[in-house]
Amino acid sequence: MTKSWFRVSPALFAMPVLFALGGCTKETPKAEQPKGKAVQTADAAKGGHDHSGWWCDEHGVPEEVCGQCSAKAAKEAKASGDWCAKHDRPDSQCFVCHPELKEKFAAMYRAKYGKEPPPVRDDDKDKTDDKK
Repeated sequence: MTKSWFRVSPALFAMPVLFALGGCTKETPKAEQPKGKAVQTADAAKGGHDHSGWWCDEHGVPEEVCGQCSAKAAKEAKASGDWCAKHDRPDSQCFVCHPELKEKFAAMYRAKYGKEPPPVRDDDKDKTDDKK
């Protein structure tokens, strides 16, 4: 009888230890996760873009203040009068009306990462110019 208890005992002790060790892993906060194809949101998988990082690659501004991606940022910009109705984005982020702003935001990216920012998509052109 002692022999069968001895055979079961290591398994009984090993399982709680394995569960305890498995629960000790620490999840990396979103801000510290590497940005790229390995870390994509469901939106990115559906053809949108990844909103989990600091930078909005699509629009060339920090994700937190991107008035084209964040409804909250857009609402705040509109409330403060910072809105370009012609291009449907905050005026302070309208690279069509204010091309010099692109360099301002690019400098922020270079200061944080020490390299050039990803190129901004060309669909930021004035939509009314496309109809001419």
